[in-house]
Amino acid sequence: MRIRRLTINVIAAATIMMMAGCGTTKNVVNTTDNPTSTSVEDTEAARLKFVRNVSDHSVAQKNITAKLKFRMKKGSKDVTVAGSLHMRRDDVIRIQLTPLGLFEAGRLEFTKDYVMIVDRINKQYLKADYNEVAFLKRNGLNFYSLQALFWNQLFIPGSDQMRDSELKTFDVELSPMALCSSIALNRDKMTYKWLADNKTYSITQADVSYSKTEWGDASLKWNYGNFKAFGGTKFPTQIGITAASSALKGGQSMTVELTLDNLSNDSDWESRTQLSGKYEAVSAEEVLNKILSIK
Repeated sequence: MRIRRLTINVIAAATIMMMAGCGTTKNVVNTTDNPTSTSVEDTEAARLKFVRNVSDHSVAQKNITAKLKFRMKKGSKDVTVAGSLHMRRDDVIRIQLTPLGLFEAGRLEFTKDYVMIVDRINKQYLKADYNEVAFLKRNGLNFYSLQALFWNQLFIPGSDQMRDSELKTFDVELSPMALCSSIALNRDKMTYKWLADNKTYSITQADVSYSKTEWGDASLKWNYGNFKAFGGTKFPTQIGITAASSALKGGQSMTVELTLDNLSNDSDWESRTQLSGKYEAVSAEEVLNKILSIK
């Protein structure tokens, strides 16, 4: 029974972090407290060059796999579960959760066409395309936006790739005497902000903001750390995701920490989950009710 409750809570928490959180706000981007001299000059040409360098700073491999430690914190709950991460560029993002490291209890699968949540213990699943998930549809977010957040990249909401002509769309605020500079993008009531290292061009923080709407206020913040050499560049092995929304019970924030180990470009794995007839389909409303009731 304890494992069952843990599974429901962790899967629900992961879902709201990866989906519900993406739809919503308060805008916070902090500059570093440890300034250092850099060669960055605040000119229009320098700003365009900086955002181009950040955009080009990308892992070359098509696949990223890793062992995973998944930690969820909300209110009095603090649960850590082992698991794995499998990502294939422009195709799929999958998180598998394995309590005690003995068996798979659940998985989250994001593809270009659908979102799937599988509860192995209770033999239930949700499968829906992005247009069926209201908080993704109304914010113009899709698989490629989620992929960019997982892959430590910039993105244009609703677009499947970053085109060079779109780089001028971003507002860049260079901070020559700081470790990081900021990049911002405004779309209707959405605001996106990134902090990127002035020397390595790695994104260290991403913020998604959505406020003053009929759905209330919320915020989503991704923090990246412990970068390690991988794929010809450096990739974060510590990812912290914090969401706060008036939709969450009690208005509490929820935090998920992903710790990656054994990064690999292994390609020998199936990109789609196949379920037997023993699994029962559930509605998005049922899943969201579980999510929003977590204390």
